Amino acid sequence: MNMSNEHDTKKRIVIIGLGVGGLYAAKSAMNADRTAEITIIEKRDYDMFSACGLPFAIEGIVPSFDALKFSVPGHLKRLKKLLYHELTSIDINKRSVSVKNITTAGSFDIEFNALIVATGAEPVILPVPGAREFIGKGIHFVTNPENSKELFEHAKKARSAVVVGGGGIGLEVAIALKAMGLDVTVTKRSPPVLPRTLDPDMGQPIEDHLNERGIRTLFGKSLEAINGSEHVESITIEGEVIKTDIVVMSAGVQADMKLAQAAGIECSKNGVVTNNRLETSVKDIYAIGDCIETFHLINSKPCVMRLATSAYQQGIIAGINAAGGNAKYHGALNTFVSKIGKLEISAVGFNSKIAEEFGYEVSGTKVKAPNKPEYMPNHKDITVKILADKKTGRILGGQAIGEEGAAWRVNMISLAIRAGMDISALNRAELAYSPPVSEVYDVLSMATEFAKRRLGRNKNS
Repeated sequence: MNMSNEHDTKKRIVIIGLGVGGLYAAKSAMNADRTAEITIIEKRDYDMFSACGLPFAIEGIVPSFDALKFSVPGHLKRLKKLLYHELTSIDINKRSVSVKNITTAGSFDIEFNALIVATGAEPVILPVPGAREFIGKGIHFVTNPENSKELFEHAKKARSAVVVGGGGIGLEVAIALKAMGLDVTVTKRSPPVLPRTLDPDMGQPIEDHLNERGIRTLFGKSLEAINGSEHVESITIEGEVIKTDIVVMSAGVQADMKLAQAAGIECSKNGVVTNNRLETSVKDIYAIGDCIETFHLINSKPCVMRLATSAYQQGIIAGINAAGGNAKYHGALNTFVSKIGKLEISAVGFNSKIAEEFGYEVSGTKVKAPNKPEYMPNHKDITVKILADKKTGRILGGQAIGEEGAAWRVNMISLAIRAGMDISALNRAELAYSPPVSEVYDVLSMATEFAKRRLGRNKNS
């Protein structure tokens, strides 16, 4: 099947991957060009799912794994979904892609005027003995409803589990498995929690919280082997053998850029290289989401941002441009939140280590205070840390941890960074106050006030 002779006057846009980025790329392309025909190619036999909800389905907070699945409206006449189809190659000279129907094994080509690559990321499998051999035999991943349900069913019959990796998903899965009644250990090579997101002093309360819930943490120690005969029986961590029925491999993800590389599209070790229009090295071919290398909003340096919020914003930009527009992406901030047990953990921008790696002289201010007046019966402590450039007072990042309200404080910091505000400007923000909701002198206001003092910016500010 070749579509080159159909509707020659209409722009043909092909999108590889129906994730958050692919969905919003399709929507924005249709809005930008009311005549464009969009084809989405997706390997799944259903439309979409919420990856971030998977740990909560394992825990039982979400009633079923099917509840995380949802459909893109099928009545959109200009949108064609090729589900259970796999893209096998991209021809950048012929401006076409080759597609295989997974059900029939038949193949055909589709020509395009613009292509959007949204192939996502793949889980990292650590290079240790047993890591590949025991996949499906006690080693589990949490990347889609199918493999998450397999973990859930296994966990119902198991006694113990080891989670390899200390990112947001891994820690949420550890909490979920503990709630199911398993003995749970979390191990990761780097000692601090979320080392690319939080400062060590902000990560320590998370480790303490995990320990309080009966989860053993082995941070700063390397996994040496996964052991067993027919199935996983134990793991070895720096000489210590720990018996376990389940290993959850949550050691991060890497860009799925094989198709782009094979086509001759420029890629780095981090992903498909894109510019501020999210265009690749090949004209009219764009890339978005977890498969790309993009750039920081703060300093325009290359970075990887694998968050749904980044993917949807990138999808909007790429969709407009694929339809003939000239929208600009202004960079990523890595605005992050995770719910680990009772703790809401949120961060944005650089942490201290990354800021210093980029050459900034960092001033960090941390404040812990109630999120509501202490006379309110349900007040909770919240810790806010804000980072600024000592020379300019420019905000470089923020972190917050507490049982309630961490995310909205970090969202405020995120907005301030995007608006180019310094510490003094954010300190002047007028925040809403009511005793059941917040304190009159909010912890965020305290943090910015103390940061101003530390920077010596009280005068005329």
